[in-house]
Amino acid sequence: MSEPYRTALVTGGSRGIGAAITRQLAERGVRVACTYRTGRPEAAALAAEYGDSVLPVQYDLAQPNSARDVISTVLERWGRLDSLVLNAGVWRGGRLGTIDHGDWWSVLESNVGGTARLSREALPALQASDGGSVVLISSAVGLVGFAGDTAYAAAKSAMIGFARSLAKETGRDGIRVNVLAPGFVETDMTAAVGDRARRRITDDLILRRFGEPGEIAKAAVFLSEDATYCTGIVLTADGGWSL
Repeated sequence: MSEPYRTALVTGGSRGIGAAITRQLAERGVRVACTYRTGRPEAAALAAEYGDSVLPVQYDLAQPNSARDVISTVLERWGRLDSLVLNAGVWRGGRLGTIDHGDWWSVLESNVGGTARLSREALPALQASDGGSVVLISSAVGLVGFAGDTAYAAAKSAMIGFARSLAKETGRDGIRVNVLAPGFVETDMTAAVGDRARRRITDDLILRRFGEPGEIAKAAVFLSEDATYCTGIVLTADGGWSL
């Protein structure tokens, strides 16, 4: 009797790093629900490419009811959830003295609150899995900080503390919880970085280049599917920027 296929939910799975994770999981035979907020065409294209292996689901991590809805959709489609990859996030930059107070707190609420809400909704299904896994996509900025990113750095740092605590809470249920902290990656977010700033950042990178989404996806898939004796760890994939 063949083993049942694994299923995964990848938030922000239609673009950039999330799309690369969706692709690599699907190519391994995992059924993947990839969420999108505004990227419906990209999500639909992934579904067309991978057929029944990819399910596009609309989701907004800032909306409390959205977490329950997306988990229900996955369970209605496949009846199980084995892996949760929390990749969706919100970024608003600005130094503490200039960023709007509401914007600052919205970054914390969306990233940290959204992570907690979806993790909580997913727990019963992950507990029922034989080898449940949660991977939080944090950031190297959450480890070392970055001028003009107090809100984002605070949120991404909080995600690490959340993940390590959740790992201790859920280990008895066989659920692994790990964190991936990417650095500067070629995505829509970093496309707006000016040439001067890009050169300055690149000079601080030991590997002297920005990462590619597929490289980060390899690390995320490793934590999700292969790192079966790892929990509560933070894996940094930043080209040496944080050293």
